[in-house]
Amino acid sequence: MKRILFYAFSVSVAFCQSAVAQTGYGVMGVPPPGYGTPPPGYGTPPNVPAYPNSLPPASVTPAVTAPPGYADPYAAAPQPGGVSSYTPQGVSNYSSPPTGAAGYGAQPSGPNMVNFNNLEAYYRYVAPKADNLSGANTIGATLTVALFNPLYLKFGASWGSGGGGSVTGATKGNYDFASIQAGAGFHTSLINEKLTFVAEAGLVYASLKAQDTSVSFSDGSIYVRPALRFTPLTWLEVQAGVTVSSADKYDSKMVDLSTYFRVLPMFDIGIGGDFGNTTRAFRTSLRLRW
Repeated sequence: MKRILFYAFSVSVAFCQSAVAQTGYGVMGVPPPGYGTPPPGYGTPPNVPAYPNSLPPASVTPAVTAPPGYADPYAAAPQPGGVSSYTPQGVSNYSSPPTGAAGYGAQPSGPNMVNFNNLEAYYRYVAPKADNLSGANTIGATLTVALFNPLYLKFGASWGSGGGGSVTGATKGNYDFASIQAGAGFHTSLINEKLTFVAEAGLVYASLKAQDTSVSFSDGSIYVRPALRFTPLTWLEVQAGVTVSSADKYDSKMVDLSTYFRVLPMFDIGIGGDFGNTTRAFRTSLRLRW
């Protein structure tokens, strides 16, 4: 009987040891060794390289240095070097203005003085060379309108009057002088943008009415005027022209000289003179450009 009980106890112990070995659990609820320990590498952040404030290099070569482990987000961008082949943000490729860029970075102060959209009003004192006429105070205006480059249109009108006087006892009569003009022309730059050639042609109608009917006239003519306009400085223009016309009663040839000074971005003051074969004149003008 004792042998039978001992044999039954031995079989029970062997069965329990086999169950523990298969399930991996120890006796009395004790976990096996290593229970609850995370596998190797679990929970560790990946090792991602941190680049500075620029794009990564196009390719990895031995010349590329390793980026720092931490980059200050408020630090200035690094200078171009081995870390990146791209220009850092906020850094210009130019340390000085490009070669040949005259006035680089400067803003123009209004239209160019040599332009073909302007309105000019003037006062002109005309001194006839004929002894039987006195000088005339004249006012006038011209309007220039640009067409498609390089053409433009020009319109003008003037009116003046001469007071009486006497020459060797003979009384000079009062007179009125008026003219209107319409023409067209073209322009082109010579050598550089500072020198411009202008050629203009059109019609002029002039009328002089005086108490002395022997000097009164009304005449229409065709005129041609080549001229040069030169701007040595941004605020200064010098202009010279020659006018040839088919007129019989007044100037058929005239040389004109003018100088304009910029006083505002779109406003000029001018002075000049006209020297013809029958008159000479001196004038001052105000010119508005747009």
